Amino acid sequence: MAVLNGLLALAAILVFCGFLARRFDLDAALLVLPVMGGIALWIWLWGIFGFLWLGGALVWALAALSLGWLIYKKELAEAAKKLLVPGVLFFAGTSLFFLGLFCITKPMFISWDEFTFWGTACRLTKLQNVLHPAAEGMLLARGYNPGLPVLAYFFQFFGSGFSEWSVYFALDSLFAAALAAVAAALGKKNWPASVLLLCTGLLVPFFFAQPALGGVSNVYVTAMGDLFLGSVFGASLCIYLHSGGKTPGFVLTGVSLCFLTLIKDMGLAYALIAAGTICLDHLFAAGKPTLRRFGKTVAAGLGLAVPVPVVYLLWSRYVASVSGLDKGTLGNWEKQLSPVDMVVTGTRQLLGLEEPTERVAAVRDRMLASPFNIPVCLLGAGVLALALIFAVMGVSALCLPKGEKHQPILMAAVLTLGLLAFLVFHFFLYAFMFAEQEALVLKDYSRYIGPYYLGFFLLALGFLSKSREEGNLPRLSRLVLLGLPLAFGALIALRGTPAAGFLDYPRSLYSEREEIDRRAQQVNPELSWGDKVLLIKQGERGTGWNYYGYALNATLSGGFGGFGYGHPDDYTWPTTHMNIVSPDAAGEDVPEVYPYQTVCDVEDLKLFLLDKRYDYLLVDTPDEYFSKELAPAFGLEGLPLERTDRDYLVKIEYTGDSVGWSLVNGGDGR
Repeated sequence: MAVLNGLLALAAILVFCGFLARRFDLDAALLVLPVMGGIALWIWLWGIFGFLWLGGALVWALAALSLGWLIYKKELAEAAKKLLVPGVLFFAGTSLFFLGLFCITKPMFISWDEFTFWGTACRLTKLQNVLHPAAEGMLLARGYNPGLPVLAYFFQFFGSGFSEWSVYFALDSLFAAALAAVAAALGKKNWPASVLLLCTGLLVPFFFAQPALGGVSNVYVTAMGDLFLGSVFGASLCIYLHSGGKTPGFVLTGVSLCFLTLIKDMGLAYALIAAGTICLDHLFAAGKPTLRRFGKTVAAGLGLAVPVPVVYLLWSRYVASVSGLDKGTLGNWEKQLSPVDMVVTGTRQLLGLEEPTERVAAVRDRMLASPFNIPVCLLGAGVLALALIFAVMGVSALCLPKGEKHQPILMAAVLTLGLLAFLVFHFFLYAFMFAEQEALVLKDYSRYIGPYYLGFFLLALGFLSKSREEGNLPRLSRLVLLGLPLAFGALIALRGTPAAGFLDYPRSLYSEREEIDRRAQQVNPELSWGDKVLLIKQGERGTGWNYYGYALNATLSGGFGGFGYGHPDDYTWPTTHMNIVSPDAAGEDVPEVYPYQTVCDVEDLKLFLLDKRYDYLLVDTPDEYFSKELAPAFGLEGLPLERTDRDYLVKIEYTGDSVGWSLVNGGDGR
């Protein structure tokens, strides 16, 4: 069913592209990304009002009507001819390649962030037919944006099951759609140049993701939004660039920017930077601004910029209404700030208007040095990535006709200013949002900043494709087009070749996941999404907890850390999982029995359960203390002393101030 879903999704996208290209005489390569973004936006809007499935069904109905119209008007052949351009064929061919590859290799989610949001949100959206904030089950980041989960929902709309590799396929198809827009200027007459440019585009994620030499790369096997944030950002600018500043181009760009806003929270900033860049370019398109052009620019700017915050605010209101989360508050457990307070306080301390705290000063110094010493690509730090981008933009400026030479220079300057603003904003985030130990090392810096460089570079490739098609120095542009994929390939071979990647991901990485999935299926028939389950997995370091939270058709709930619970001298804090240890085995100067252990006796556990009112215990890995002392105290005898080949599902029963446990069908679903 997953393969059929994928083929149908590709067919629907191509039908929409062919229909629009034929009816409005548009370049089909510029349509693929807006069509995919428009589908996601449409389904998302219906999901806001609680009709996600209906929104998806209407997309399929509209695709069928579009195909029927083309057949009725005898325009199907002409529409198909519109699709025979390098960008669209590349999109279709690349997508089919990933569909076949992933159908065979069946990659699975394994990274932390895929379980806290990206993968889990896709699963809950599909299985429950609701946007993820309204879904039941374990999801740590309910406020994250829905663009990619909704797109993945469309790619496996039919049938009741969920396929993890279909998510990877959907998102890699989105990246291929972005590259189609980047190379759209080359058209049918420049097949060799198109192939070279698109090959460079395929290598770009490896260039910016810095895959570790000898390690395992998750490029093209990721549900996280970083690659797609950067690629949609750059491709949206290319759609404007290749459409010649005409009204249809602005419409297609606007749809893409709205979709960009829904990929990640930072998509709002990316979309506004892109809209501002487009407005300035439009204003100076004829070399100098005029009053008439100023009026048109204001109208175009409003058309691009206003929908972006509207989309973001509509999502924020929805998240608040269904989950109670306030997306207008930033920070961590140490301190909470509104965005305005964060920016005002950070600006005053950054400019020296008030004495910066020790933490702010330390983060400021590290951020000032970050463009020079933190790698964001295989060349090294951000200044080297920027130098490469400027070089490609400079070649484009040399090759373009006289009246267009200013365009790459202007857009490069504006986007560089946007990059500086982006770095300042991330200074605020590190200084006020992150935990101190994470802020002082600029945790995940390359993940947060890298997508901007990636999108900027894709725009540079878009200018290169435009200069190759329209320019005055064809040999120079041809030399750069040939040199880029060769240079990227050499760099990746020398500095970034992983031992395994999307072509040969080792199955051994999935062994624990597959085992936990098998065990979860034993108990899922007894559970419902609203059930609260406490996992007992003695010795666990955290990974298994993530896997269970994803695999169970229930809400995996947290435990507590520290010692004791509910007594005056206890010292406790909320945590995800807990490794329970007897007070007798946790005295002073005694080595820890388990990592992240919780010192807890029968009375502590009883008070904790009375407080939380969990429905079940799921016993994966018991030990002697749990099976011989804790379980019998709650009326449950006979649990093994160590892990067996099955899990034990235990019902928690509350009667007044007493708590009892009983085994549910042997814990194996029989």
